[in-house]
Amino acid sequence: KAMSLPGSRPDILRTANVPGPSPVGGSTGGTQDRFVQNLDEFEFQAAHYNVACAHACLDNVGDAVNNLEKAFEYGFDNFATVRADPDLGNLEGTREFDAL
Repeated sequence: KAMSLPGSRPDILRTANVPGPSPVGGSTGGTQDRFVQNLDEFEFQAAHYNVACAHACLDNVGDAVNNLEKAFEYGFDNFATVRADPDLGNLEGTREFDAL
């Protein structure tokens, strides 16, 4: 099973329209919803970067590079850290890493 991260950004998911009196009073009808916590862009960056480091330590070059690309897509732009991180050392000189 995949890891589930709670995140820090609150959100409300509308799941269904409900007939009858509104749950907030006034008009009839309303919605059924549930409260969720989502990851913000910085948490997505950190999650993908750290997963990339773990895959690199396991010599899973393809998965490591894919997760680095995801971190970049979410806005991670500290390329000096990527080049200096010892956890990503196994990626140095690989075709996939150099293409980044």
